Amino acid sequence: MSDPFNPVSPETPAPKKKSKGKIFLIIAVIVLVVCGGGAVLAYNLLSKAVDVAYAEGKCVDILPTSATAVAVTPKPVECTDAKAAAKILKVADGKTAADAEAVCGSVPGAVSFVQIIKTDGTNKLLCLGAK
Repeated sequence: MSDPFNPVSPETPAPKKKSKGKIFLIIAVIVLVVCGGGAVLAYNLLSKAVDVAYAEGKCVDILPTSATAVAVTPKPVECTDAKAAAKILKVADGKTAADAEAVCGSVPGAVSFVQIIKTDGTNKLLCLGAK
């Protein structure tokens, strides 16, 4: 029998320790996956934005006429903008300034060219003409 002066108390199990480390690790992995996916998506969208901005029929703010190579990057502008100096008559992907005569020489109205190096390292040759 039980002792009336020392009653036996039911033993309660010790509370489980919640592992906060596991929770933080899971959250960190989820954040890394989301951020990594977002970075890849942003990189791809930026590359596509360059293709759209420098498409045939669009205008840029400069028309280089120098016989020597000049490091300039034209900014895309609306053709109705007063800053528009040249119209893109042809776009050649994967071509460099060395290919300019072969690519732009046969384009009617082309008076100049610009080579753009995209963020992914690929080249884009723009044949330009007067706006």
